[in-house]
Amino acid sequence: MMILGGGLVGSRVAQLLEKEVEIKLIENNQNRADELASDLKNTEVIHGDGTDANLLVMSGLDSTESFIATTGDNETNIISCLLAKHLMNRNNRDLQAGHGKTIALVNKEDYLVLASTIGLDIALNAKISAANEILKFIRRNELLSVAHLHGVDAEVVELKAGPGSEIARKPLKKLASYFRQHNILIGGVEQDGVWKVAVGSTQVQPHNRVVAVCSSHQLKKVRQLFN
Repeated sequence: MMILGGGLVGSRVAQLLEKEVEIKLIENNQNRADELASDLKNTEVIHGDGTDANLLVMSGLDSTESFIATTGDNETNIISCLLAKHLMNRNNRDLQAGHGKTIALVNKEDYLVLASTIGLDIALNAKISAANEILKFIRRNELLSVAHLHGVDAEVVELKAGPGSEIARKPLKKLASYFRQHNILIGGVEQDGVWKVAVGSTQVQPHNRVVAVCSSHQLKKVRQLFN
């Protein structure tokens, strides 16, 4: 796994995962890179620019399963993820499922809307994401993006229905009581490449992408439907 950005989120993710998987962390600031190299005993810390293709390749991007951009700059995170995705696809055309995943912290909601259309695998809203949440998304493939609605306690989430998940076992109308209980709204479902408005008779199929709206504290309840 390769992480761009040695701030609070990037360093925390590395700290939590470095005993489970091989971590390479790229940090642009020399002093910060030196601090991280001292603190993270099982992480390879690399000083450099994460938007430099040569640096990414020389740092072992070819053998990386996931690339996570956690800097404080939206554009840097998006561009580095797109570059990493391009390089991984170019050099590993037979990527296994789950390999070559890119995850970007994005704080601007206009960019979140565009994330999936321009090739990002997962875009997380930096305002509502913490290191522990990123770990959940890395370890599960169902959540694709999250956006926070300003002024109200609500999240717009895009998820992928897992095989055998509750939401893929019955029409949405059969889950109406669950939706009411937890204030969940299913807005749309992508089937055969076409987005459709969700209605009671809609039957979500495994691997379909679904957009849902829920309150922040009910996000876990939404995710349970897709596991």
